[in-house]
Amino acid sequence: MFSLFQKKPAPISLEQQLKTLADCGITLSAQATLGDILGHHARPAYEAAPFKELIPVLGMEIERDDFAPLCARLWMCDYERIEDPGAYAEIIARLHQMSAQCLPITGITGDVDFAGGKAWVAFGLAGTRVHWDAVVDKDWMDPGIVVKFDQLLKAQRAPVRIYSNHTDFGQSAFFACLSTAEFERFRKLATFKLAEIEKQA
Repeated sequence: MFSLFQKKPAPISLEQQLKTLADCGITLSAQATLGDILGHHARPAYEAAPFKELIPVLGMEIERDDFAPLCARLWMCDYERIEDPGAYAEIIARLHQMSAQCLPITGITGDVDFAGGKAWVAFGLAGTRVHWDAVVDKDWMDPGIVVKFDQLLKAQRAPVRIYSNHTDFGQSAFFACLSTAEFERFRKLATFKLAEIEKQA
């Protein structure tokens, strides 16, 4: 009943929303433009409901050229993405990018053997070779790989961690890789719940 009398949020310009998010460490990739954002929704949709439409869109890819992320720190990850042998190597490369390459990761390789039911990814880190196996389930990604990457960030005392929501976006999960201070500011803007991925694993 009382919800009928709740005030709608005041409109905020798209440019001001982007500026506010920049204070949380969330900025557009060098290749991204305002036009790329407006390709998903018209300006009034973004401005009438501040951050509600913008934040999920920033987790998507630029729909041109090399399909780079709109924002490196956010990722709207479609779980149905394991389509070729290099899929997990691409996932680690994306997570490394999300974390601002704060770990000295090198030589990412991987394989997916659909017929044999085996998948793995490996990379170099500080003179050692990290190797993780992944579960093969048709073309569905094993989310445990993202959890392992977050655990690695924690073990290496990286300045950032992975936060997620994997309940509100259908077959996709929303990931953010932020410092504690950045996350505290960001979660107050997001219109959906985000939590430390290790607490959801």
